[in-house]
Amino acid sequence: MKRVIVVSLALIMVLSAFALAEGVGAFETFKNGIGARALAMGGAFVAVADDATAVCWNPAGLAQVADTRIAGMSTDLFGMDCTHQYVSAVTTFANLGIGLGWERASVTGDGVDEDGNPTESFSWDESAIIGTLATNIMDIGLAGATAKYYMANGYDSTASGFGFDLGLLVNLGDMFTIGVTAIDLGGSTITWDDADTDKISGMYKAGMAMKLVEDMLILAADIDFDGTNLGDAHLGLEFNVIEELALRGGVVLTNNFQDYYFSVGGGINVAGLYVDAAYLLQEFAYGETGYTLILSAEFSLGDLLGGGEEEEWTEAETP
Repeated sequence: MKRVIVVSLALIMVLSAFALAEGVGAFETFKNGIGARALAMGGAFVAVADDATAVCWNPAGLAQVADTRIAGMSTDLFGMDCTHQYVSAVTTFANLGIGLGWERASVTGDGVDEDGNPTESFSWDESAIIGTLATNIMDIGLAGATAKYYMANGYDSTASGFGFDLGLLVNLGDMFTIGVTAIDLGGSTITWDDADTDKISGMYKAGMAMKLVEDMLILAADIDFDGTNLGDAHLGLEFNVIEELALRGGVVLTNNFQDYYFSVGGGINVAGLYVDAAYLLQEFAYGETGYTLILSAEFSLGDLLGGGEEEEWTEAETP
């Protein structure tokens, strides 16, 4: 980054724990993904992407959501005053899945200078306005695109820029689905007040999901690519004990599969209100263990504004 900011140890701990590449980059926290359901499954969601969080995981998945929904998420990463929040609304219109969302990560703390002496307190804020379109493509799969307007604010300076995602979902029979997504395709650039720029590196994800036991059990696996470099691997499962109750678990393999951390969670569905929780347990490089609780909710308006249940689709059907 051209703009070098010396921040507190807590900020470095939080952002470095969530960065996929070496070092701390712009908007790295956003690359974790959002939603307690997906994160409880270890982030193995690219080939699932069947709820309002598809806006961030795989824009093509938005075409699977046949009704109108509103969703939100909030968490404090490792209890270190680094918040990550998300709200969105999705619907369908003229055979298109349409989504609009807002994502924000912020941190407050005490700064230090080059000699380690405390300075004044600081706040840092990164946010994005997100718009998504998804549709069926020639009855062979689903495709989607997302445009993002990034905004950063800290140390009396602001920055902004645009980013773009693309996604694809293809059914392989009744049980298997494959998905691919390009996040910040080609890399995104944000420009500061003084014309300095920061780069948001592109990330690519590929995944497969398998539905068993009349779709009551989902097994999923994703792999990340940071350019041509292999990134993290994600494994997850979701089991619907009953229609109103789901249990989830996952594991994330990091550092060339040498390290790993676990995630667990669950969710309930009452009259179209989905309430989900996820719990992440991660060990840092310096030996400390961090815990993060993520809460999210999604409400299906259903017949109130048109639409119905999540739509099943095959290669020969239009969602």
